[in-house]
Amino acid sequence: MKDRNPPNPRWLVDLAPEPSPDAFAAWRLGARGAGSASFDLPMPALHSLSESWRSHGRLRGGQLGAARFAGDEHLMLGELVLSERDFGGIGTTTHEAYRRILDYVPGSGYPYVLRIWTYFSRINEGEGDTERYRQFCVGRQLALERAWFEADPAATVIGLPDTSAKVRVLWLASKTPGRMLDNPRQMVPRNYPPEYGPEPPRFSRAAIWQCARGSVLLISGTASLVGHSSRHPGRLDNQLAETKRNLDSLLKVANEAMETESQFGAGTVLRAYVREEEHFYATEKFLTEAFPGAVFTVLQGDVCRKELLCEIEGVHHF
Repeated sequence: MKDRNPPNPRWLVDLAPEPSPDAFAAWRLGARGAGSASFDLPMPALHSLSESWRSHGRLRGGQLGAARFAGDEHLMLGELVLSERDFGGIGTTTHEAYRRILDYVPGSGYPYVLRIWTYFSRINEGEGDTERYRQFCVGRQLALERAWFEADPAATVIGLPDTSAKVRVLWLASKTPGRMLDNPRQMVPRNYPPEYGPEPPRFSRAAIWQCARGSVLLISGTASLVGHSSRHPGRLDNQLAETKRNLDSLLKVANEAMETESQFGAGTVLRAYVREEEHFYATEKFLTEAFPGAVFTVLQGDVCRKELLCEIEGVHHF
């Protein structure tokens, strides 16, 4: 990552070689962290960086059942890791993981789930409705049927480039509600037709969350989809460009909701996932040119549809 000016002290999230000293939680991207507030993401990365979620007020941390969490006066990041060997497969393990999280959240002190990340291996293995991603969606749907959400949280689901049996679910929750957004260029996920599996995906395209330090847009994993259809199979350059159009459309919706005219750049923190390690540098070049002033990392992970080569998520500070 290129050198840049120090981050704005009001920013909630930052990306740097080392965790921020005032972080309540830090994702270690491409390197193993240490300590109760470190959340490792075990996938290859173009650069080893730390995504710091900066604290406000008293720090908190500990266990919620089988999950662990770190938080401050406003937000918490929780992590639950289960093994498919204990629950009989990806669908049943997903159902158990989401069921437990739904049980943990109301008594955690942070009752509003803003965003969820799920990582597991061999995401595209299997044909038709037996594909592991489609079975993941079945398990998630069974759990979310009993959820109290007014709208589905923002989300990312990425396949780890390994053969582990672990299913890793992380969630970001707050003491105050966020506002979930959809993207007019893309179909609402829960309305996807049955050709994409027996149960549809369940997530919102983004969430707006406001705190004393300002407002942020929490962007779900975004890929080269228009409507419900994948675009530009096999073309990384075109898929990245289509993804950027989707992100621009999403920011326009957010600006209308916030009555602002914010633009991607300084204050934008992105993670890009690419299916092939050979796409690291082309993706880095695209992000540098398409999001001047933003900070980002590029990770190797599998996207939910076999024909998709890349996906981008992030946090944007208004």
